[in-house]
Amino acid sequence: QETICVLGTGAMGAGIAQVAATHGWHVRLMDRDMEIVNQAIEGISKRLQRSVDKGRLEASEAEAAMGRLHAVSQAEDISDCSVLLEAIVEHMDSKVEAMQPLIKLLPDDSIIATNTSSLPVTELGERLGVPTRICGMHFFNPAPVMRLVEVIKGRETDSRVVDRAVDIATSWGK
Repeated sequence: QETICVLGTGAMGAGIAQVAATHGWHVRLMDRDMEIVNQAIEGISKRLQRSVDKGRLEASEAEAAMGRLHAVSQAEDISDCSVLLEAIVEHMDSKVEAMQPLIKLLPDDSIIATNTSSLPVTELGERLGVPTRICGMHFFNPAPVMRLVEVIKGRETDSRVVDRAVDIATSWGK
């Protein structure tokens, strides 16, 4: 089964993690503080339970999705992720600083995605040294409800990366 690292577990990151987990992906949740990660997992649990209560989700599906969520604190814990999706503050230097140490630990064919809605994907890819592997995957808020995901190609992004990002979003019902 596929594994994604969601970097940044505020409202957007937690929502994206929920979407991925309910669609069968293993999710590694990472943030600057484990308390933020734990709050995100607790919030996902509550939202899934509400979906069960409303008859939109089977209890077994919610339980399985929760079992696919894993809080991680060490960069080494993401070494098997096929996607790194960043959902932190809209500040270029912060994104570079947070993502840089993680990228070198990922498989060479992993996708580097950013949930940015305003920063240039090309510049982020260049600054991270992965201009062919990066794309934007801009989820609309709240991610579990909104069906739209903008996939953004950087100037040097490999078309296979864009195609794969579109395939992932589509497989998640987006």
